Amino acid sequence: MKKIISNAIALTVEKRETITQAGKYFVVGGLCTLIDFLLLFVLTRFAGMHYIMASIISFMSATALNYYLCTFWIFRVRTVENRNLEIFYYAIITAVGLGINSGLIYLLTSYLGFYFMMSKLMATFVTYWWNFGARKYFLHSKVHKEKFEGSPIEAQPAG
Repeated sequence: MKKIISNAIALTVEKRETITQAGKYFVVGGLCTLIDFLLLFVLTRFAGMHYIMASIISFMSATALNYYLCTFWIFRVRTVENRNLEIFYYAIITAVGLGINSGLIYLLTSYLGFYFMMSKLMATFVTYWWNFGARKYFLHSKVHKEKFEGSPIEAQPAG
């Protein structure tokens, strides 16, 4: 009975932590999305860049800030000890997210005739859930860490 109660409490704490992380990720995602959209607009409108190239540059710029904020503010558990390896995994997750984002923008704009900024908005909703889920599970999950390597590493606060 103690084990059942202990597991129920742990599950409740984990769910609460995930909800808090999702809320923080929403704030960080909002800031990074604002930067992403602003850069996309400026690069296409004022620099004359093609919308796909501009979306790649804007996405990657916002992703750099997102990595820092996720690592030091949102997700307190690090699954991967080696920072270089963690960045490599983060880059793989980001590359998939970039593929989803760019592919959807291209399809929605070129084939369905949406304005590229509207396409970006729709693609952002899909990409948001991919990025949060993949980063949470593969890079910042106690369960994932314990399953493959033992106990999780607590991230050190920034600054």
